[in-house]
Amino acid sequence: MDLSRFTESQKAGGASNADHAVQGTSNDAAVSRESAARLGYIVDPFIQHFVKPAQRRAPLINRGTFCRFHGVQNTLCQFVQALGATTQASGQIVVLGAGFDTSYFILEKEGMSVGKYFEIDFAEITAKKAATIYRHSGLKSLLPKDTEIALGGSELHSSRYSLLSGDLRQFQTHLVPKLVERGFDLNEPTLFLSECVLIYLDPEHSDSIIDWITQSVPNAAILTYEQIRPDDRFGQMMIDNLRARQLELRGLHAYPTLESTSQRFLSRGWHSSTAVDLAEYHDRCIDDGERVRLAKLEFLDEWEEFTLLAQHYAFTFAYSKDSDPFQMLCPLK
Repeated sequence: MDLSRFTESQKAGGASNADHAVQGTSNDAAVSRESAARLGYIVDPFIQHFVKPAQRRAPLINRGTFCRFHGVQNTLCQFVQALGATTQASGQIVVLGAGFDTSYFILEKEGMSVGKYFEIDFAEITAKKAATIYRHSGLKSLLPKDTEIALGGSELHSSRYSLLSGDLRQFQTHLVPKLVERGFDLNEPTLFLSECVLIYLDPEHSDSIIDWITQSVPNAAILTYEQIRPDDRFGQMMIDNLRARQLELRGLHAYPTLESTSQRFLSRGWHSSTAVDLAEYHDRCIDDGERVRLAKLEFLDEWEEFTLLAQHYAFTFAYSKDSDPFQMLCPLK
């Protein structure tokens, strides 16, 4: 099995040839998401604009992409709904290593806006994303009316949505000032989202981001989606395939298990942290009717392979304070 199909871009940034090569693999997630959308697994009318040419992924990849999409969208929707039901706050979402994620546009189309929505990635990625958004009216029309192009086309600035360029290894020194300049409010309930991002950073850099959130944002939550279990045969094969592509899961051995990914936040004093692998999420969090619907889309005869793959990816949801809106969220149950 070619595990390179299951990988994402390294989001750690930089100007080296290896970093540039890694940035090119940011398309992997978009290609998988477009495949799942085109075949009816998920509803995402926007991802097609970021993928040329389209490719059909294998059924187990489409099923995994569905679970990933379901977990992220469920969390985002619960957050927006909880804001409206329990607080006077408008809320903020910060997407670390956003790539070509389309969640902002999905939420806007459904009328589920938050006060401010920030996306961060390499300048090379954000420039492509900004250009694509402006080429397609269905995307551009969902931007706030005061949106402006900035930094030579690598950023978009507005009162509610900001696409920011930067290296996550310089989060506190470079990106925090950008966030604040664009209106990030330390006192607003803030949901951070990180899909296959922190794990590609050295632990000192990823921990620095979490430490800043812990110390600076009193009412915060985070959803991460990352690889786990490096020490079994499948995990080692995953690592070897990634290394062959000059990709290194730099944080994997620091946080290799469900328990360690959860303790990463609890040890810093966060109120709650829950981790589940994708296989458990599929069986526990996807209702029976939805699984029946998926079975009608494509025949999946690789159940053992899917389960093995899914056991090596995990969601972790943590929140720092026992208060609204995050105490109302149950995205992994």
